[in-house]
Amino acid sequence: MFGISPSQYDVKFRFFDFEIRIHPFFWILILFLFSSRRITTLSQWLMELAVWCAAILVSILVHELGHACVFRYVFGVESNIILHGFGGVTIPHSPVRHYYGIKGLLYEIFLCAAGCLAGFVLAGIAFSMLIMIDVPQQEGFNLLSLVEKFLYFTMIVSIIWGIFNLIPIYPLDGGQISRKIFLFFSPRNGIVNSLILSMAAAIICIYFCMTAGMFFGAILLGFFAYQNYMELTNQSFRY
Repeated sequence: MFGISPSQYDVKFRFFDFEIRIHPFFWILILFLFSSRRITTLSQWLMELAVWCAAILVSILVHELGHACVFRYVFGVESNIILHGFGGVTIPHSPVRHYYGIKGLLYEIFLCAAGCLAGFVLAGIAFSMLIMIDVPQQEGFNLLSLVEKFLYFTMIVSIIWGIFNLIPIYPLDGGQISRKIFLFFSPRNGIVNSLILSMAAAIICIYFCMTAGMFFGAILLGFFAYQNYMELTNQSFRY
């Protein structure tokens, strides 16, 4: 996946003692998503680009921090976060303790859903702050209007990113949740069944993305569908 391997241009820092690494492909992703916006002047374009970058960075970082916090405080495992060309991923430093039975299933589902839950909380905070901000109607940019745009972008991105990740397409959070549920009830055929569901969901979502003009989403889902097909082919050879 684009941006997993380290590069000399990575941005690295620590946040709440979590190691964060941002690959250059992440910024390319942001620029690609921003390119469809229609803005008249160069100064307005630069201002909105800066706000857009900040909003996406915060939204996806909070999503991954949701996973990282569950790794640390529920499973007792440290992790690092990588923001890459397809979003982000949280990688534990050591194997995660496995809980058995329904308790184990619920714990694993919570781990997978934690990122989306964190994003929805962030969206709620941004929405609450938007309600409290009263921006006067005037031409040009001012600090208050930039804050309003940042909160609006953050709210929208957090909601869309959370909903998108809950689709049962592997390796999205929703796909991992569906795989764990399938494996819980059918250890032998769970992976195959989850891949079939994942490919079906990807095909449906690709169709809607194409009709809505969301070509990046269609490309991303197509890549996931191809990965799922290859994994399904490998699984078939095992039987």
